[in-house]
Amino acid sequence: MTEYRFFGRERVTIELGGSFDPAALALPAGLSHDLAGGRARIELFAFHVDGLQVRSVPLARWSYPELLWRIAVRRGDEPAWWVIACDLAARGPRWAARQYVRYDVRPNAVTVTEQRVGSRGPLGELAIAIAGHSAMTRERAPARTLLVSRDASWEVPWGDDPEPAPVTVEATIERDSLSRATLGDAVVWDTHASLRRGREHRCGVARR
Repeated sequence: MTEYRFFGRERVTIELGGSFDPAALALPAGLSHDLAGGRARIELFAFHVDGLQVRSVPLARWSYPELLWRIAVRRGDEPAWWVIACDLAARGPRWAARQYVRYDVRPNAVTVTEQRVGSRGPLGELAIAIAGHSAMTRERAPARTLLVSRDASWEVPWGDDPEPAPVTVEATIERDSLSRATLGDAVVWDTHASLRRGREHRCGVARR
């Protein structure tokens, strides 16, 4: 059983998929794009966590928004995510994400609420309006291994229980100069995303 080093509660979690030209982004050795209709796939995993704690450091608690850019890849026959960037402004969590989780962290200004997802920094801006909350639950994709670091040689244990079930929401891209700067191609984003409230946040230390 995995002992997670970081744990808390996410007030809101939003996942939005999109596609881009696979030729625009070279992958680390041993990985290939997990294509859909000939297109590479990306998923934004955005959350705002409250009261994040670090195991063995009981006095450390943080609340902050974070946005992960996850590329759908295959490592041999195994489906996985490769985190190409982590947008995170809060200084303490940013240090921990780089040191222990080995994310490629960018100190962007991040917003994650039930109405908006955004990331803004020197490379550009992504602004997404969220609306049309539905009571209809959304089917979750199968779990994937989470690969991190520039060469994707590290894995991160990541807890993700089936509850709370995600609901479907509408996602409208208002501005996006950041996806091309991140991936080498402008992303064609999906028009609907999934939203969860109260997801338990559990993240371990990266390991080879």
